[in-house]
Amino acid sequence: MVSEMAAGSVGPVVLLYSTDLMLLSSVSGAAQSLGVGFRSLRAVAEAGEQLRVAETVLCVDLASNVDVCELGAACSEAVLGRAIAFGPHVHVLRLEAARVAGFGLVVSRGQFVMQLLSLLSDRCVRD
Repeated sequence: MVSEMAAGSVGPVVLLYSTDLMLLSSVSGAAQSLGVGFRSLRAVAEAGEQLRVAETVLCVDLASNVDVCELGAACSEAVLGRAIAFGPHVHVLRLEAARVAGFGLVVSRGQFVMQLLSLLSDRCVRD
């Protein structure tokens, strides 16, 4: 799923790696309200070069079957430093793996959902 803005514009794009349809709707809406592009992913290969574009804001649902080491290695330093990994607070090992992989912010799923607009706004780079 690629919004028209993500497909045809230059500027910030929010990439969401998740299989949760409710979350997809929330993050898409937040990106739209910020006036930035949005794209959802279910596999690292789907991201292509977007993971190397400095304006990309990557959000990763650790409850999905994602290899954070593989995903982190595919990102540029700028994207990884701005990336947000989130998951259930009881998934301590997954949250720690995201920290070790270099994700810029690792939070509980509840914190991500509650602060979604603020977190994305803080990370969207505009020239």
